[in-house]
Amino acid sequence: MPELPEVETVKNVLIPIVKNRKIIKIDVLRVSQIEGDVNEFISNLQGQTFLDISRIGKYLIFHLTNENVMISHLRMEGKYYELLETDKDSKYARVVFHLDNGHKLCYDDSRCFGVLKLSSETNYKKEEMIAKLGPEPFYIEDVKSLMKKVKNIRKPIKSTLLDQTLMTGLGNIYVDETLFASKIHPLTPANKVKEEEWKNIVKNAKEILSLAIVSGGSTIKSYHPGKDIDGNFQTRLKVYGKAGDLCPVCQKHEFRFIKVGGRGTTFCPGCQRKVGEPLNIAITGKIASGKSTATNVFKEKGYPILSSDKVVEELYKTSQLTNKIEKAFSLKFKDGQVDKNILRDYLLTHPKDKRKLERIVHPLVEKEIKNFLSTSKSPIRVVEVPLLFESNLDRYFDDIIVIDIAKDKQDELISNRDKAKALYLKEINKTNKIDENILKATYVIKNDGTKAAFINKINQIITELENLAK
Repeated sequence: MPELPEVETVKNVLIPIVKNRKIIKIDVLRVSQIEGDVNEFISNLQGQTFLDISRIGKYLIFHLTNENVMISHLRMEGKYYELLETDKDSKYARVVFHLDNGHKLCYDDSRCFGVLKLSSETNYKKEEMIAKLGPEPFYIEDVKSLMKKVKNIRKPIKSTLLDQTLMTGLGNIYVDETLFASKIHPLTPANKVKEEEWKNIVKNAKEILSLAIVSGGSTIKSYHPGKDIDGNFQTRLKVYGKAGDLCPVCQKHEFRFIKVGGRGTTFCPGCQRKVGEPLNIAITGKIASGKSTATNVFKEKGYPILSSDKVVEELYKTSQLTNKIEKAFSLKFKDGQVDKNILRDYLLTHPKDKRKLERIVHPLVEKEIKNFLSTSKSPIRVVEVPLLFESNLDRYFDDIIVIDIAKDKQDELISNRDKAKALYLKEINKTNKIDENILKATYVIKNDGTKAAFINKINQIITELENLAK
């Protein structure tokens, strides 16, 4: 979606094209793009001359003679193309303005979400779509007014900044960039953001938007401001669209991707720590790494925990899952429950079917995890998830704790735990994706000393999390 810098670029490109040009004729090819009466829109603008174009937030304001104004919101894919009268209309032309110089201006919108609205010089700032907008970052000198508006808002700061009634001009791209520059986690509740952090948000938003405007905005995926127009700010983006890249600031963590209010969001798990409850914590690691010990430390502190292994164990007792696994792998279990020994032996000889089993089981585990996280009232909730990255469940957690252990020590613990299953468990460890995702973790704990030392490390993390959750 075009954001403030892209709309500013469109404005600057359009002004020399339309200024002092008279509208000879208007063709409305898609009525739904016009807000209000279409005939009134045409009759009031046809024959008028463009005097100038201004911008408020992401809205373009076309100023015409006779005190007429046309408000344009580009939404997802709206753009303007200047063409000769002899040229064919642009592919997704919805409204065509025929000008007095033998040119035409096509409002092009493949998604048809954009809006054109007739108004007047005296009323356009009172139109609901404009009147409800908050100030642009450029015009905010004192953040206390922002803090007053959000003092009771527990909604994530990212969602709050996307709400144009608080502060207008920041969309998905530039909110991610601003929060990264300000070292604020996108899920931090808005009312937990301190005054100094609000000052950083406004300062960084001004700098980022200004640089983006100079760069002509960002050309992302299918959006271009107009025909043959490309912005180049995307080459300067620090975090947006860079999930999996190493953070250039801390150089210790990879950017993580989550959804916030349905919007794709990228952040650094090291530079941007979530503040305020609840904190959803994932503990992961290979088999026999010390996950259960770490989880029990949280449990002893009174925090609710969920073990995905135990969830699977309970699921294996249900006839519904048992029947599904029997059918998928042509197996037969007794007593209407999955026999883990039979399933283990099968997977040892059919290792490729492990992914097939995960596709059956993981959605059920995900459902239980989502229910646990949504119903728990604790400020800190902990889930042990050995296959966190294979199942793509990392997106549900604010912080990830990876328990790491030397392979020789791990193999020894596996053999001591159950010699009969040792080969199978070691094979599972080989397919675990923790090593390639370890930089996405907030904490990596080396379980390479005594148990007491390991527990002490977990307690230090708990203390830090408790301070963040306040």
